[in-house]
Amino acid sequence: MATAVVLAVASAAQAASGPQPINLGDPKVRRPGQLKFDAALEAQKSAFKAFGEVSCDDCEGGVSFDTAANKFLGLRDMWAFDSALGALEVGQSLNWRGRASVGKITAVSAEAVGPFACKQLRWELTRGKETRARDGLVCLGKSNPDADNDRWLEVF
Repeated sequence: MATAVVLAVASAAQAASGPQPINLGDPKVRRPGQLKFDAALEAQKSAFKAFGEVSCDDCEGGVSFDTAANKFLGLRDMWAFDSALGALEVGQSLNWRGRASVGKITAVSAEAVGPFACKQLRWELTRGKETRARDGLVCLGKSNPDADNDRWLEVF
């Protein structure tokens, strides 16, 4: 019986499987939107966005981003996309078709990050035979200091 308790405690102490904020121990962090991530993770996110860049004649600036899942899923209202991400159960996905790619966001785990309930996500975009992926994170918390209630917020 004691062994089971030790294993449970050790398992709970492990770090979350998704992107880890670099300022998690900062006492000033009171909302998920205040979390910051290291340059390597930000570069991964930027490279993913660049992979999804598509030229188009009918787009503002002549460029569209197939990584703009909220646009292709029709979730443009405030908080609609974040809420859809938060509603995903582990293993469930949101799928979309962009101008030149197909995309998928999958909830891979639901683990707290510091004091916040979070879901770790995996973004994938496939164009032809090439696929790129990045990690993502959505957490439950207040969007600003004056918010009345917690909501799911895309953090990374």
